[in-house]
Amino acid sequence: MTFDVAVVAELCADMLFRGDVRPVYGQVEQFVDDYQIELGGSAAIFSSQFTRLGGRVALHGVVGEDLLGRFLSERIAALGISTQYLSTTSLSKTPVGLGLLAQNDRAMLTHKGCLHEITVDSVQRSGILTAARHFHIAGYYLLEELQPHWPTLLAALEARGVTVSLDTNWSPLGDWDSVRAVLPYVDVFLPNEGEALHISGKDDLDEAGRWLAGVTGLTVIKCGAQGAVAFSGEERREFAVPQALLDGQQIVDTTGAGDNFDAGFMFAWLQGAALADCVALGMKCATASLGAIGGIEGQLREDSVR
Repeated sequence: MTFDVAVVAELCADMLFRGDVRPVYGQVEQFVDDYQIELGGSAAIFSSQFTRLGGRVALHGVVGEDLLGRFLSERIAALGISTQYLSTTSLSKTPVGLGLLAQNDRAMLTHKGCLHEITVDSVQRSGILTAARHFHIAGYYLLEELQPHWPTLLAALEARGVTVSLDTNWSPLGDWDSVRAVLPYVDVFLPNEGEALHISGKDDLDEAGRWLAGVTGLTVIKCGAQGAVAFSGEERREFAVPQALLDGQQIVDTTGAGDNFDAGFMFAWLQGAALADCVALGMKCATASLGAIGGIEGQLREDSVR
């Protein structure tokens, strides 16, 4: 196969404003310190970082036939990601995410635009399901049209020997249980702590990790500055963020840090690396991205890994 990883992307244009302010209605104007307009969506950030590490990504997504759609298409190509499986539509606008970054937190508003046009039919027609030896699912809760169909699609991938990784991201509607039917088909599950607790229905991180490891493959729970905890069967391993990655680190924006972790982890995992090495590369990618606005500008590059 030509590609290492295939993804279905919830593409959007990220408009990110950074400043220690809160929106005030009543026509109050305030100043921010910086801004960035960038390719957004968890799958896109993952794909960009995976590509910058030297991997090959097949990406299926839909953008509108509008200014932002052209921007995203050109940005994807400029990042070295194949546009072979990218589609355009005249029926809906390109999705947009508006983020206000303040200190180490962010508020987000999203217009879903043409996300509803990513359907099981569009995925099957695109050919993305036979494009790679591994399939990564990101933004599960935003791709609402696909949710009922994932078990069937993933069972077919499993039958062909294709491995699967999953990072659901946050559920805007709180429908956390919907992903449980997918978990038995997942080889590597990569939630953050909050997502792991919600999906498992547990109140304790260890209980959540053990429950998830009982219904899926390897589960690696991302805990931000506290590192990561991995669960596989009855085994539990805890990983701290190396001090060398923290020294002198200036956190500009946390957008996409988890997606960059996923890309580093899966890049190493697909090469057969040990768990500790997979986590180490994931953490290196995650921390690198913190130094710039958006999830892409600060990404680790292949020559920085060697």
